[in-house]
Amino acid sequence: MKPEPGESGATRARELLRGTAREILARIVPDDPLRLRAAAGRRIVERALLCDVERVCLRAQVLCALAGWDGTGDFERWRAERVDEALAAVLAEDRSALEQERVEPLTPFAAPLALDARALASACARFNALALEERRAFHALVLDGAGPFAAGVARERGAALADLARRARAALQLFRRVVPALAGPRPAGAGS
Repeated sequence: MKPEPGESGATRARELLRGTAREILARIVPDDPLRLRAAAGRRIVERALLCDVERVCLRAQVLCALAGWDGTGDFERWRAERVDEALAAVLAEDRSALEQERVEPLTPFAAPLALDARALASACARFNALALEERRAFHALVLDGAGPFAAGVARERGAALADLARRARAALQLFRRVVPALAGPRPAGAGS
């Protein structure tokens, strides 16, 4: 958190997090002075997850407003704990939404791509349940476009290139199984 000139980050956080939940939200939501959006984005990348940063940020803001911060202890750690709680809640909410067949958050994203929102939500929830190394490999090779640099990525991670590719392929296959439009055209003569 960037403090105002002449004050510490802890002092500023203590001021922002004082009062009722409604008062706190009025101070921290509009401009995100606690930098929860950036903290949520970093955590999602660290954990190689597929979820909406904005949803995690808003949930973290609510958690911060409800919990308050008394000014004791390390603020950065306290903030990280609220972000982790928010992330866990959003992931649980996504799993629950699938069970109840509610997929509204992905509809605006899926529709223009001609993808089934439920299938895409299911694939994202299943992806987020994969092992961390599979998610990281998929992010590096598929989402971050490091494919041409795969050998370097494998070296950085202390893995064999074949292992990195296997992990990324496992995640990609999940999407291809769950979201038929991503599997590509079926070969001629393939059964229905």
